[in-house]
Amino acid sequence: MKSLIKQILETLARLGNSQLVALFNLVDFENCGVSGVLAKGELISHSRDIKIKFKQTPLEKVILTGQISTYPGVLLKDLLLPFPTYDKTNSTFECLCLPLLGAEKKVMTGVIVIAQKTGTSLSSTHLQMLKMLGPIVVSIMKVTEENEHWIQLATKDELTHLYTRPYFEKRLEEEIIRTQRYGKFFSILRIEINDFKKIKKMYGYLEANTVLQEFAKILTKSIRKEIDIACRYSDQQFLIMLPNTSADGAYVLAERIRKNCVQHCFKIKPGVELKVTVSIGVTQSIDASRSEWDKNPESDHSIYQEEILARSDLMLQQAGHNQVIVYW
Repeated sequence: MKSLIKQILETLARLGNSQLVALFNLVDFENCGVSGVLAKGELISHSRDIKIKFKQTPLEKVILTGQISTYPGVLLKDLLLPFPTYDKTNSTFECLCLPLLGAEKKVMTGVIVIAQKTGTSLSSTHLQMLKMLGPIVVSIMKVTEENEHWIQLATKDELTHLYTRPYFEKRLEEEIIRTQRYGKFFSILRIEINDFKKIKKMYGYLEANTVLQEFAKILTKSIRKEIDIACRYSDQQFLIMLPNTSADGAYVLAERIRKNCVQHCFKIKPGVELKVTVSIGVTQSIDASRSEWDKNPESDHSIYQEEILARSDLMLQQAGHNQVIVYW
């Protein structure tokens, strides 16, 4: 999807004679998200969680009228994002706002904002070409969103919304190659919910699933977004890969997760709260100077991968209830 978004923005930048173009997507009646920003030929991706209010801004008028308009521009510096405003500004650019219109002449997706040098304007030919591109952009975005949806289904666990085991193992293989090539390191956390089978037997299947979902939220809030990889590895077992993190740093995170779990009240059904603990095994990637891969670059990375996972499993087996054990 990123490559397609970049191609769209590059085309718009050429037609708009601009080095700064943003693609806003509608989230609801008051907020929009940012699908991408092209700054001097580089695509800047933003988290899908970012929401920017467009109420009482020029974007609202563009969305309601469906008309191309130009307004004074400001730069949202934290996001490197051109944004239109009604107020006069000291900036050197204006925002040309292009609504993305569907076949029925309604705003289907969002708004494209093209930063242009103040006082300049596009020819009628270029404006017409930009208008013609609108429905094409809408169609491309719809297709890419559908593809992304299917990719999510393939890589995310349906219950917990964490990554699946096959996806995790693929990313682990990539991280092994990267760390061995550049002399980096990473750590693995293997986490198991204590007495999960008893919880399932005592309270039921649906209630046990609620425990898994709430614990997955604890993990998601604890790790670094878009850096750490958390997956549901088996029924009640989870793995987290922490790039550029030593065993010391991994231990700190493991303790945080353990404590957050102890302090959390798992509301498995109305009026019923449950206290849950976890065991965690921690290991750091093997030193490249001691690895067989370093001695023989043609060796199978799966052997290296199996050893790392085996170490994390060994530490998990050594850990008691509500305890963290590290392979130092």
